[in-house]
Amino acid sequence: MIVSMHVTHTSAGGTAALNDVVPSLEEEAARRLPTMTVVREYVVVRTCNRFEVYAATTDNVAVKSYFDSMIRTIVPSTNISYILEDKDSIRHLFRVVCGLDSLIVGEDQIQHQVRESYIAAKAAGHVNGMLTRLFDKAMAVGKRVRTETALNKGAVSVGSAAVELAESRIGDLGGKGVTILGAGDIASVIAKNLVGKNLGTVIVSNRTYSRAIELADELGGKAVSMARMTDAVSDSDVVLVATGAPHAVLKCSHVSEAMATRPDRPLLIIDVSIPRNTEDAVSDIPNVKLENMDSLESIAMKNVERRKTEIASAEKIITEELAKIAAEQKEQYANEIIRQIGLKLAGIREHELETARSRMGSTETSELLDDLSRAMVSKITAELYKNLREASRDDRMETCNAAAELFGLEDSQ
Repeated sequence: MIVSMHVTHTSAGGTAALNDVVPSLEEEAARRLPTMTVVREYVVVRTCNRFEVYAATTDNVAVKSYFDSMIRTIVPSTNISYILEDKDSIRHLFRVVCGLDSLIVGEDQIQHQVRESYIAAKAAGHVNGMLTRLFDKAMAVGKRVRTETALNKGAVSVGSAAVELAESRIGDLGGKGVTILGAGDIASVIAKNLVGKNLGTVIVSNRTYSRAIELADELGGKAVSMARMTDAVSDSDVVLVATGAPHAVLKCSHVSEAMATRPDRPLLIIDVSIPRNTEDAVSDIPNVKLENMDSLESIAMKNVERRKTEIASAEKIITEELAKIAAEQKEQYANEIIRQIGLKLAGIREHELETARSRMGSTETSELLDDLSRAMVSKITAELYKNLREASRDDRMETCNAAAELFGLEDSQ
């Protein structure tokens, strides 16, 4: 069935641990997963708040052992992960897609991120059956929650929470210089939430310069190359860092040089990247304040409080969808038995028809049809009658009662 491994902001007690662990886990998973013969399919989900692997397997115990070994290879003495199976894995995936397991509850970026992970796994040939159905179902559940509840109506995301955090730290952003490092999904949401705030100088810098230009145009700002990062910081009151780099992009040298040109002007840096893209020592520079993902916790708590009713509604929908899956799985058992019965009856029919055809011309039609019908009934019921008599002799009355129910004989007994 399904086994999943999870390292999230919740299990790690914040994002600081993710910063150190996730890149290594990503490398280890890429190395190990293709070699796990008991893993038939797998999807790796990597977002700013989580690293998860969903695997389809016929041996849950073996895969759990593999996952545990993978974690221990990276973090030998720290328990920052957990492993789920079957229904619990499915429920967790549904909660993730709906935004219920996010740092900012109700965020709508997560469904896109999970879908992208699923599409990438499919394109790589890692998904072809069970996980296809599971992730398609998860997307449908996410859509239902967003349609039938207000969970993500006006919902803050990591990007909008970063802007809210900036305002809580330095007040109105009107006239303030702002630099955005990065131009991906989170950076785009940050930009969207800065629109209309009457900013002063706006600068966007990104490894892909063309994307920086696009985002800068949306804000009426300018794009600069990463090589001019010090100049960008020099002109800023707030630097919002949201790149996908696996290492520090904003270094002490950049900030030190920038602050030397404006030592009395405070600088707020908010880094929402995982792993962090700002060197920790930046916070030691006078007049510089460094915030990260963990700083969003108070905003996240307020968001949960505002959405209690919608969270309950979303959880109810997930429970309903899980019940549907359970019912479908039970039906699958019956459907397999029905399929096998159908094959057996078809074999009997073909055999008896062939026997009847061989007698055509030498036997009266009425006699032929009578013999055919008797032979088919006899063949179909032979094992049924034998097994019913054995069940009755062995006092297994539940088998006899089941036969009576299946043939609609309860009222005639």
